Amino acid sequence: MKRKALAVLLITVMLFSVVSCSTKTGGKTERPVQDYRTTMQYYDDFKILQLTDLHFGVQTDVAHQLEIVKNAIKTEEPDLVILTGDNFMYATKDIVKQLIKTLNAECEALTAKRNGRLTKFTLTFGNHDNQGDYPRYYINSVLTSYTAVDGNEITEGKFAAFIDFEDDSLFGLTNFYIDLVDDRNKGLDTVDVKYRLHVIDSNTYHFIAPKYYYDVIHTEQLEHAINIYKNATLDKDYIGMAFFHIPFYEYQNAYDNALKAENKSAVGQGEYLEGVLYPYENNGSYTKLCEANIIGFVCGHNHKNYGDFIYNDTILSFGVKGTDQLYHDKSMIGYKTITLTDISKSKFVSIENINNNFKNYTEGYVNYENN
Repeated sequence: MKRKALAVLLITVMLFSVVSCSTKTGGKTERPVQDYRTTMQYYDDFKILQLTDLHFGVQTDVAHQLEIVKNAIKTEEPDLVILTGDNFMYATKDIVKQLIKTLNAECEALTAKRNGRLTKFTLTFGNHDNQGDYPRYYINSVLTSYTAVDGNEITEGKFAAFIDFEDDSLFGLTNFYIDLVDDRNKGLDTVDVKYRLHVIDSNTYHFIAPKYYYDVIHTEQLEHAINIYKNATLDKDYIGMAFFHIPFYEYQNAYDNALKAENKSAVGQGEYLEGVLYPYENNGSYTKLCEANIIGFVCGHNHKNYGDFIYNDTILSFGVKGTDQLYHDKSMIGYKTITLTDISKSKFVSIENINNNFKNYTEGYVNYENN
């Protein structure tokens, strides 16, 4: 009986996800790009912990996997935790709340341990996140309940970095950005932006009969990113990065270049055991986001690839799958850290920076050995 009920749940949420994510949702409210902005204080060793493809759901040992997430945060002591999609798969409302509550608690504890130097968390969506027993905007609503006004994180005990407007004109569930700045109290006309981190929903599926393929970042989302570059602050001299789930076609080009290179260490690092799982078409997402002053791209989605490539004066980065859920190679389970330093764009896009500051940890599988 339990198996039958689970099967009905899985079929229902799959149908709900495909229908709801294949149609334009929300209203047509146009908002200034500053409405999608949040900030964090920049430090010259600002560390990002990327977790991806966790697949928390009804068939997983949630308590055990929460311990793995907590261990990564405690070990790395990051400034910002970014989950790049497929955080959930066939989850319930309670599972969503458990993960987000745990992330908030770990960020609060680490902030206290570091005497007020904030640790925050954020996420974007993958193709599986809304295949759950909850409505489309449920995850957003939980995240919003853990989001404070800039500067009030400690007093309110809320450490999520998240912005979404259900009634806006943008496709997708995340189209906001985090400015890492010299002083969070400065205005848009005087602030020095060191890094700008775009958190983008790469969406879910696109139907071309008789099959479903992976979707693209939609045109209005790409134009939104360009408008952020043009209009968000007077300061344009910063390093832009984008965090999303489904990789571009260009990842395949970079992957092929790495495979053919005589000296692979000259073009990147990592391990690649499968072809790139890219969208149904190349709609120019990479080129458009480059126009938005983005030179670092960080995705998830591929469970048997991880690493970082130099490609056309940008960095294309695959995350490290975080758990043993769904298909995987146990020697490629873990997480990535990216340490941001005060360097020029040309030095950012360099093998030296990748080797020193993009770290792929793949020993996470030991956490499952005795489970």
